[in-house]
Amino acid sequence: MVASTMAGTVVGKGAVGESGSVATVEYKVKAREKVLMKVSTIETSLCGNTGAFALLFVNGTLQAFGSITDKGDSIQASAAPGDHIVAYVATHPIPNEIVCIRLGDLYFHLIQHD
Repeated sequence: MVASTMAGTVVGKGAVGESGSVATVEYKVKAREKVLMKVSTIETSLCGNTGAFALLFVNGTLQAFGSITDKGDSIQASAAPGDHIVAYVATHPIPNEIVCIRLGDLYFHLIQHD
């Protein structure tokens, strides 16, 4: 699955929430030189008592992490040709007074910027 966008090439997609609390996307960098790999929230309907975080591994080493709870949030790391990329995204509770009937979903993309 590869889709070109003005902001890079989408090389993987995933979702967390009602579809499951954890998602992983793996990719092997297909480029001639160093690239920037980004995990970005594309759409979210998560309940206000639920957040999401992402971890980005390059060749098994954690290179970036952070909250991607809101649409447009992202984390990024550089990678070289042939590097093995793993994006790990998970939901987490936010301690507040909000109560929801449905959890909702968060959709994210793994994007390669050449």
